[in-house]
Amino acid sequence: MKISRRGIAVAGILACIIAGCGKTEKQETHAGQKTVETAKAVESQSGSAGEGALSWQASYGLLEERYDLALTAEDMIYGCLFEDGGVRIDRLKKEEISAAKTDRLPEVSGLSGAAADSGGNVYLLEDAEKGTRLWKMTPDGALMDDVGMELEDSEEADDLSLKGIAVDQRGYLYVWCEMMVPEMMKTEGGSEAEVWHFVDRVYVKDEQLNSLFYRQIDDVGGVQVLNFQIGTDGTPFFIVKDREGVYIQEIDVAGETLMEEVRLNKAADSFEADRADSLEHLTSTDNGFLYCQDNELFEFCFDTQKAEKILSLTTYGIFSSDILYLAKQGDRIEIIDNHGEDGDSEFICLALGAEQKKTLTLGTVMTDQNLNQTVAEFNRYSREYRVEIVEYMGEEGDYEDGAERLKLDIITGNAPDVLSVSGIDYRMLSEKGLLADLYDFMRNDTECTEDMLVRPVAGACEDEGRLYSVAPGFLLHSMWGYGDVTGGQSGVSFLELSRILESCGKDVNAIAGFSGDEPVLTRLCALFMDEFVDWEAGTCDFTGEYFKQILSFAKEYTGIGAGGPLSERIRKREVVLSVGLISGVEDYQIQKELYGGDIGFIGYPVTEGTGTAAGFLGSAVGINAKKEDPAGAWEFVKYYLLHGYDGQGFPMMQEQFDRVLEEAMKEETVPDGEEPFHKGYYNDGGVSIFANAATREEADAVAGLVERVEVRYEMHPVIQNIINEEAEAYFAGQADLERTAEKIQNRVGLLLQETME
Repeated sequence: MKISRRGIAVAGILACIIAGCGKTEKQETHAGQKTVETAKAVESQSGSAGEGALSWQASYGLLEERYDLALTAEDMIYGCLFEDGGVRIDRLKKEEISAAKTDRLPEVSGLSGAAADSGGNVYLLEDAEKGTRLWKMTPDGALMDDVGMELEDSEEADDLSLKGIAVDQRGYLYVWCEMMVPEMMKTEGGSEAEVWHFVDRVYVKDEQLNSLFYRQIDDVGGVQVLNFQIGTDGTPFFIVKDREGVYIQEIDVAGETLMEEVRLNKAADSFEADRADSLEHLTSTDNGFLYCQDNELFEFCFDTQKAEKILSLTTYGIFSSDILYLAKQGDRIEIIDNHGEDGDSEFICLALGAEQKKTLTLGTVMTDQNLNQTVAEFNRYSREYRVEIVEYMGEEGDYEDGAERLKLDIITGNAPDVLSVSGIDYRMLSEKGLLADLYDFMRNDTECTEDMLVRPVAGACEDEGRLYSVAPGFLLHSMWGYGDVTGGQSGVSFLELSRILESCGKDVNAIAGFSGDEPVLTRLCALFMDEFVDWEAGTCDFTGEYFKQILSFAKEYTGIGAGGPLSERIRKREVVLSVGLISGVEDYQIQKELYGGDIGFIGYPVTEGTGTAAGFLGSAVGINAKKEDPAGAWEFVKYYLLHGYDGQGFPMMQEQFDRVLEEAMKEETVPDGEEPFHKGYYNDGGVSIFANAATREEADAVAGLVERVEVRYEMHPVIQNIINEEAEAYFAGQADLERTAEKIQNRVGLLLQETME
């Protein structure tokens, strides 16, 4: 069966795009500042060897409202906004991004879909208690009276919801809905029983809104309708997922029947059954359809049965979760989105043209959400650079292999401009001159200087006075407990910690927060690896007394207690100390209450210092010193520092850190109420603790902890794997302490030697 050419539709929205992209405006907001940039869209060019390859160029038009539903027709943009018990409809000219006309649908609680026909008429579908109704707006903006529509054979249905509307070249309307319907089925005993199940049903109506017929697909046995749309030749069809993959099923309007299903090529990974749920914004094109997946835009071609990636939405500052409308006409793509949680809608035009920005690459083993968000924002607002993410983990999903590939590229000089170094042993590479000292850039940049960082944390993350990586946020790692147990001490040795516990009649298992054996060892090594490895010289010493004490502590700690909620064990003094994270003032408040208001931070066992460490939150990034444009890479790293803090943990910039402490002390109430807003909450089955506005004393206590940070918490996966492997025999009683330390020393020493060569 040959699948015919398709039109343009988005989740039941059909639009005919005939206008090009014109001049637009973009409003950006950074740290309270607003600027407006006027940009002209780049038209498609033929290109030549001298001009370089064509790429997608974007223009952004601010619509100045946050719409709930949007589409385009002819040269107009239609935006629908629910407000004041009705729906406001704005008609905006594409060329000017200005409102040409505004209408209201009074007493309309919401719209379930919108569509445009080839003549530029727009249809709005209302699902209300009084029934299904249709509104029509003519090309000149005249709003016609609403008309009620009957959905036959739905009287006995339950949970009926409208999902969209479409219109074909004949003027036929297609109302797509979902409902639960009953069906009589035979039981094992031979009797009949009524069974309810969901169906996706499409009603086909003529220009007078008379129902010609309806057809449905039963959502049973793993079947799920992903979309319904209409092709450019007027053929309506479902896109359906089942346990085998994805298929197309057309509606034969003349025969009033469903055609035979046509399977899409599962070689396109997107259409595997376990991946199809992540398909978004399926939108017909002339010979296939667009779709979004994993924040990338693809086009599937019916003729070739192949899906090709068009572009990464992140590269253009777009998130698929924000998209209201997506369409393609020729080599032009149009998007209407709601940018950010509180931002207004935008009209975005993507057109092929000569590259206008310099491209930077960012290498990462696996992209986290905050880094992805920051890349998108940087790409949207930077006038000179665009960052493209290179993810090394790949489709196989092997993190360790991805980390090794990234590290190899760094060593061989093939790595991207900016490097996400979290999860790789980058410290073994920094001393070889492969990573740039970020302080060199800060000394020549008034917008982001060394003094603007939270200095104790930055100092803890330095290597011989150089800073090779940074992140916009950090967490505190420490040990705390009853004030009469810690005795006001800050920083103790393993021997001193043992004496403190013995004075309470306790052993190491009176410390909560460790997981037992290997996780204890991993935690302590991540805190104090700098004690054992000289990164500059490429040497190590794991045969000293301090490392042996760590091994002994990890073996002794079983994590086995009396059981029950932690709060109860603390109250009974079965637990007198805890280790863990402080990620906000509210964490400090909760721990303080757990310990009866008398809490002291003693820190992890150390040879010297306070024992409180800081670890970067999320992806720490560095700059490839061997690339041609390190200044461009710094522009992104600087943006990441200044704008990448997402409210989790503590910010790395001192001004933002001070603001977080001030916010922690502000009284807040829940919206439309007098109850206090809880900034933190803890429940372990034995107690419920709410953290509200902090006192100045509590905020100062957290600031004091940060001031006492002297070491970094940082994982070194390759070295840690060696330590964990060799420690297994010691934990099992199959090897003694001395021999275990020697084996670790030999293996890590060889690794460092090979890396430094």
